[in-house]
Amino acid sequence: MKIYCAGAEADINQIGRIREGFKSLGHTVSSLSEADLIFCNDPSSYNSEFRLQNSDAPIIYNVLDLPPHCINGDRYDISRYPPINNPWPRDYNPLDLKSKFSDCDLVTCICEEVQWQLKNWCDTESKVIYNPIKDVSFLNLSEEKRIKNRRGVAYKYLYVGRANDPNKRFNIVAETMNILGEASDLLAVVGSENPSWGDYYGIVNDKVLNLFYNSVEYFFFPSAFKSVGLPALESVVTKTKTIVCDDDPTSAEFWPDIGVPSDPINIAQKIKSREWNQKWFDFVEEYSMIYKSKFDKKTIAANILKEAEKL
Repeated sequence: MKIYCAGAEADINQIGRIREGFKSLGHTVSSLSEADLIFCNDPSSYNSEFRLQNSDAPIIYNVLDLPPHCINGDRYDISRYPPINNPWPRDYNPLDLKSKFSDCDLVTCICEEVQWQLKNWCDTESKVIYNPIKDVSFLNLSEEKRIKNRRGVAYKYLYVGRANDPNKRFNIVAETMNILGEASDLLAVVGSENPSWGDYYGIVNDKVLNLFYNSVEYFFFPSAFKSVGLPALESVVTKTKTIVCDDDPTSAEFWPDIGVPSDPINIAQKIKSREWNQKWFDFVEEYSMIYKSKFDKKTIAANILKEAEKL
């Protein structure tokens, strides 16, 4: 099959890995005019002209999320999500997204929570296909191979993502470490934004990112809304104990009974708790290989094709 793939093209985005997944299944990534299937991974790639340029190929529009912190709570019920101090205007209108769906044959999404959003805010049915994680794995590093800070001490904590986005609640990371009496240079921060706390590395390649996951004991991901939360899934694959907050409804889908309250005092207590650490150890031992397969680029491509076959 010839497949045209569109989506945000930055290295941190997923469309490149989805293309690799299709190729690994023996398919061809083609031009728009030659395609047997058109897949758009996010709204930035939706285009009403696609149908005019290729009238035969089915079109799939994928949805990554409907950000509740940007939605007007007077018009939509966002009470299932924790409130955050958001300086951005709450002017995101789900109906603007719905208006674009008339240009496609199928709407997909990346987790059950986004499926719920589409159903309840857009009155739109969708199919869950997930999105692919990076090619990470458990390395079982020795102490000497772990990434270290300037003092020569191995990092204990890691954060990956847009740290200055208020939805990410990075303040929880700093406050938790302060309660524990941990120096800021025990935290490595990877991503496009410098939070001015911890050792900031910017965006790194996948090999280095895998080393970071495998070097630390704990991975912070305390977002108020994660959607699929790819970095947190990657950390499970690398058997890193992940701090996700249970006030985000997405946590129940991927980290059942493992999430913690979004209170830094409680999180600090969990980190010091032998029982909680053992619970996480048991969880990653069970799910590391399961998540590596479930969210692999080849599996995601297969999920897309399975839904496309029904059209």
